[in-house]
Amino acid sequence: MTLYQKIPTTSSRIDPMMLVAAAGIVLLSVVATAMIVRWLPDEGRTGDASVAPPVPATAARASSASSSADLPATPVTRKVRDQNSQARATQFASA
Repeated sequence: MTLYQKIPTTSSRIDPMMLVAAAGIVLLSVVATAMIVRWLPDEGRTGDASVAPPVPATAARASSASSSADLPATPVTRKVRDQNSQARATQFASA
């Protein structure tokens, strides 16, 4: 007659490090999604007048059919973006 118990080889408990890793991935994914959708504030974009607010697709089609003179020129937008990036680079280089 044996008096010992069988040792369980499997556990239904989640490893704490795996739980921390899974929570970190979920948090990172939520923050990245919020940044892409622009739900989080971005101090660098608040003062940019060169970026127009998004326009619904139906309004964009109606305005493009009537007049395309209202749209900003691409080289001007690119020039402003380059100036902003140069200013930020200079700011970080001086700090």
